[in-house]
Amino acid sequence: MNYLPKMAFKNLARYKKRTMITAGAIAYGLMMFILMQSLLTGINKESETNLRLYETATGRIMAPGYWEDRETFPLKKSFNPEVLTPVLKNSHAGYSPRISFGGDLIFYKDPFPEDGSIPGRFTAIDPQRDSQVFKLKDSLVDGNWLVDGEPGILLGSWLAEDIGAEIGSTVLVETQTRDGYAQVFDLEIVGILNCPNPEITRSGMFLPLSVADEYLEMNGNVTEMNINFGSGKSAESAFATLVPELEKIGLEAVDWHILGADFFAISQAKGAGTGMIIFLILIIAGVGISNTMLMAVYERVRELGMMRALGMRNRQIRALFLWESAGIGVLGGLYGVGLGALVTWPLVKWGIDYSFLLRDSSFGYRLQGQMYGVWDFPSMIAAFAMGVGMAVLVAAFSTHRILRLDIPASLRFQ
Repeated sequence: MNYLPKMAFKNLARYKKRTMITAGAIAYGLMMFILMQSLLTGINKESETNLRLYETATGRIMAPGYWEDRETFPLKKSFNPEVLTPVLKNSHAGYSPRISFGGDLIFYKDPFPEDGSIPGRFTAIDPQRDSQVFKLKDSLVDGNWLVDGEPGILLGSWLAEDIGAEIGSTVLVETQTRDGYAQVFDLEIVGILNCPNPEITRSGMFLPLSVADEYLEMNGNVTEMNINFGSGKSAESAFATLVPELEKIGLEAVDWHILGADFFAISQAKGAGTGMIIFLILIIAGVGISNTMLMAVYERVRELGMMRALGMRNRQIRALFLWESAGIGVLGGLYGVGLGALVTWPLVKWGIDYSFLLRDSSFGYRLQGQMYGVWDFPSMIAAFAMGVGMAVLVAAFSTHRILRLDIPASLRFQ
């Protein structure tokens, strides 16, 4: 039996053209699989990073019941951040208080191109502490950062472009105070933000915490305290340890997985869809492999009959063809992984610019436009194994059918 691998190798060398065609079919399918996996994994990882850095941090502390009613921005469900000082100082975490409230951004013609208003979510932040938790300050592309006590506002660049906003222009904010009274106040546009998270760039509106506290009559209360322990499992575990202490003082904590539930739901739904696309790619590749492998096997029916006539047993012939198919699978797998790495490299280095699609529509991912791939080595290993496995399975099926022919029928086969 030791001579069978050598004979299989010689057969592969003898039928070079057929071997390369079959290996090429395998390689193409594996290359597409590796490319899709790299891009999808990169999109998910980048989205998760941008979600934490600009929206959720590691987790958020709120008053009881606020999370359930978050869509209505219930300012009465707020708390004094001072009660958290002992807990947070001992945790060594970065933390930043915020007030989220709903309202209308109102602007008038001159200096704006047209009169108008935009409903949305306003976020009041602590200009000093916010950088400990979020990366908004690093996204400032025009103007200046907020100053505590000064009535300024930061706008996302896409929002500013839509309304024709410029640095120094004045807008009105129409909202309600904590007790439900109507409130209108002026803010000067002091800065423009352009960050990797499109939710911020498309609709972000930020003002100083002290200004919001005054106009909303919050009396020092905030609606949320955002906590940053970094990223990874250790950060999630550290945040989880705060929960019992927070419950003792009558507050509730929500981690970033729950805060970003909309993203994760969309990601899972799209993951199922993209999984179907990958499955179809594998089916197409499998059909190509099957066709070439069947042709390779059926071209040699008479040769197979001759080997049986000379005394080779069916199990030896079956083993020979399986060795050959495994060799083709290995060649196709190596070629496919190599091609996959080659096409993945520019994705990892430069990415693909999809900003023209994401500018006016949201696909749920936290990407502003540039999508990058990643080096997904487990997928490459899986692709190689699939290439070898598919080649062997198809060859086993084809060989089994041919061996059912008797020797005279094999020799007469055309």
